[in-house]
Amino acid sequence: MYNIFRFLEDKNISYAIIEGDNDYNGIKEEYVDFKQDIDIILDCKPSRIINNLMSSNDFNYLENNSFFSILDNLRVDLYFQNINVGYYHFLRVRPLAYKHKRISEQEYVIYQLIDPLIKFSKYEERHKHRLRAYFEREENQESIREALSCIIGDTLAKYLIYKILDNDFALSLLFIKRCKFRMLFINGNFVRMIKSRIFRW
Repeated sequence: MYNIFRFLEDKNISYAIIEGDNDYNGIKEEYVDFKQDIDIILDCKPSRIINNLMSSNDFNYLENNSFFSILDNLRVDLYFQNINVGYYHFLRVRPLAYKHKRISEQEYVIYQLIDPLIKFSKYEERHKHRLRAYFEREENQESIREALSCIIGDTLAKYLIYKILDNDFALSLLFIKRCKFRMLFINGNFVRMIKSRIFRW
C-alpha cells in the first residue's frame, strides 16, 4: 500500500484512484519513460488535507494540489470531489467510487475523453490506445455518450464519439474551444473562470 493511502485512511478521508485497465499499455504505446505518478480524487475539501500534507515529513509540496511521496518515490496528484483541469470542473464521481476506492470504467473513459483536450488540445498516443480499447466494446458507447452529453452537450458529444469510433483523433481547435465553452456553464465553472482572471490581474 502506498504511503498516501495510509495517510488518507489515518485521517478518515474517503478516496478513489483515477485509473483504468489499459493505463500501462497506453503508456507503452508512446515509448516514453514516464515518471510514476498516481491521480486520486478525495471526498473532501482541500482545507481538510492540504495543510496536513504540507506539514508532513513524508511529502514534498510540488505545485497546486500535487505532492511527492518520499517513501514511495511517487508523484501524487489530488482532486477534490470533482475531476478538473484548472477551473474546468467536469466530472463529479459517484459515491460508489469511494466505496470501491477506484472510479468506474465509465467515469474513467469520460476522464480520458475530456482531460487531454483541455490540457493538450489533442490526444497523445497513450490516450488514443486507451480510448480504442474501451470503444471496441459496443455496450459502452451509449452510456458514455449520455454522460458526455451532460458535460459538452449532445451535439458535440455525438461528434466526438463518432470521431473516436472512426479511429480519427484529429480534432480542430474550434471544436475544442466549443467544448471548453460548453463546460463553462456546468459545475460553477463560469464563476471560477471569472475569479481566476480577477485574481490574475
